[in-house]
Amino acid sequence: MAGGRGDDLVVAGMRPQSFGNASNPYDPIHRGTTFILLIDSLILLFAAFGTLNALAPSAQEAVLGLLAACLTVTWLAYRRKSKPAYWVGAAVISIASFIFLVYALLLLVASSFLMAFLMIWACLGSSRRVATHFHPGYKHAYHNTTEIIPDLPLEAGEMYAACPTCLAVLAIRPAMLHSSDRCPHCQNQLVSDELTSKYEQE
Repeated sequence: MAGGRGDDLVVAGMRPQSFGNASNPYDPIHRGTTFILLIDSLILLFAAFGTLNALAPSAQEAVLGLLAACLTVTWLAYRRKSKPAYWVGAAVISIASFIFLVYALLLLVASSFLMAFLMIWACLGSSRRVATHFHPGYKHAYHNTTEIIPDLPLEAGEMYAACPTCLAVLAIRPAMLHSSDRCPHCQNQLVSDELTSKYEQE
């Protein structure tokens, strides 16, 4: 990847002005995030139930009812791409991610390594969904706004290529790509180890 050009992002195969289209490639990401928000909301309700049952059982019914109503409204609003729900949804997923981390640490102390691994995996998955909210393309697609990206000419030896994970396009130098190169946004590999090995052998 060309040095200093990691922030030159556009969506693969689309003009920057096309972010508001109903067919934009961020829709599947939004649907996946909406599903994670639903699961994490249920996790929060379960955690609140356990906490209230231990500390304040008399207030359990009222608090759980209010929390369930707030989480349901947030989920429905996020699914409809309501602007106020954008960061509220991200906050719910963040709290659930923190709960997963706490459970993972408790399970490690109790030597329950398999369950701890599952909690850590859930924590990382939710954390990535939170990070998605900082991606300019996803943010503009959610809010149905246009992202203004200036036309930047490619330097010698460069071409545009899509990140296979987050659909961002980066200015790269193909001959210099390696499996250690990461997307500056999602931090996933731009080239798989298998593909790198194949071309190194050739």
